[in-house]
Amino acid sequence: MVDIKLDLRGQAPYSTPTIVGVSGRFLYHASESSYHGLFQWSLHIYELRSYRTPPVDKLQYCKFNLPFEIRKVAIDAVQNLLVLAELHFPSQDGPITASLHFLDMWTCQQHPQAQNLRFQFQTDWWGTLPPGHRISVERIQIYGIMVGLSVRLGVEEGEGTTELVLVNWHTGIDQQQRFNGDILSFDILSESCLMVLSHPDEDEDDDSGESAASTWERNPDGLYLHEREKRSPQITVHHIPDGRRFRSAQVISYDLPESWKAISFLQICPNTSLKPNVTPPTGTLFHSDPSQRATVILVEFPSHSIPAGCSKKVALVMKESLFQPPSLGDKTLSWEEWRNRCTVIHLPDDSEAHAFKVVGRKLVFFQSVGEENCVADSRSRLHVLDFNDYAAECLRSIAPRSPAWSWNEKWATASKIFKAGAAEFIRTSTTQVQSITWVDATEDAVILYNEHEGQTIIRVLTFGDTPACS
Repeated sequence: MVDIKLDLRGQAPYSTPTIVGVSGRFLYHASESSYHGLFQWSLHIYELRSYRTPPVDKLQYCKFNLPFEIRKVAIDAVQNLLVLAELHFPSQDGPITASLHFLDMWTCQQHPQAQNLRFQFQTDWWGTLPPGHRISVERIQIYGIMVGLSVRLGVEEGEGTTELVLVNWHTGIDQQQRFNGDILSFDILSESCLMVLSHPDEDEDDDSGESAASTWERNPDGLYLHEREKRSPQITVHHIPDGRRFRSAQVISYDLPESWKAISFLQICPNTSLKPNVTPPTGTLFHSDPSQRATVILVEFPSHSIPAGCSKKVALVMKESLFQPPSLGDKTLSWEEWRNRCTVIHLPDDSEAHAFKVVGRKLVFFQSVGEENCVADSRSRLHVLDFNDYAAECLRSIAPRSPAWSWNEKWATASKIFKAGAAEFIRTSTTQVQSITWVDATEDAVILYNEHEGQTIIRVLTFGDTPACS
């Protein structure tokens, strides 16, 4: 494993707005800077090293200057596609809009296959936001010709609402049906299959994944949430007809346990490994088996409403192949009908787990273990769980009898997590690292971020031998 450090520092005397992350096989860094008194945004794109493909003399790097504030970045190197998101706030009373720019990732000009440079999404929110309210671009996902965009309005005390739209980036036309909900997450499983995770209301009339807009009321001094009785969370898989509206009859729903009605956090962790429709680059030594791609859903309960037998934070793990495009006709599966096709991971209540990332069949996350307010004891543990059905028999033979899960282990171990079908034992790897605040993961690397005193230190841990060239 090779360790590469990048030091991204803000410039005094002001704190520079910046975003950093990983998309595809690239690390990106965007920040605002001043040039001759004019402010502009600079975007840096770094190719991450891979030891599964033939060696190259030099990794690719690009820098572009842009006249707008970058809110989110998504890259699809197979299509040479760079998607940038920005937000527009009206000077007077008018709708707040989000824009997606469809660019060639090597020239930062309009992509040759995009009929329009930009797609504008008009949100349901108007005018100047009251104090304590914030709009953010939550996520962009690219799958073939489809791009998913979710935008969230956050209000005080953690409340909020999310809007989701799908757009064909070739034509610049959206799918005309939009989803919104207090808690909502999504994953594009294929160009004809969309998965939406939501926490629907008891009195919601339809099963389309759209929450009733009347849940929220805008008053002159802010946006207020009207509390409603909630059902348990629900996964809905929608058919995406090319160029036509969604039809609610082409939906298959998966209910989560009835006792899980009180939810404080709910999220689909998107899988960052290659999708089944993507051919690996020429010369690739190996790649993840598409049939072994995992879908992971995180569920967190309020401290006062944790269901019996559950920890405060739970991870549901299942094969992505479980979710098939629905055929004509509405269908709902109860938890009892599909629970044996997923694994439930109950995370320990005595420690916080953060930044869950899914790569192929692996789940990566970290845990802070240093004592609070003690810089000298600033440590984290990086955990990797491997959900490999074929290794169940081997792991069963070497698994320790006790304890079932130990968070004090520094090195690789095999632990019994939860008994569910073939996944009785799950291979785990735990490594103690320097303090980190965030994690990204790809098929080739784990990227660790440490934000401290106005700077971000990035450690890129690449799987493979020490490179012969820089």
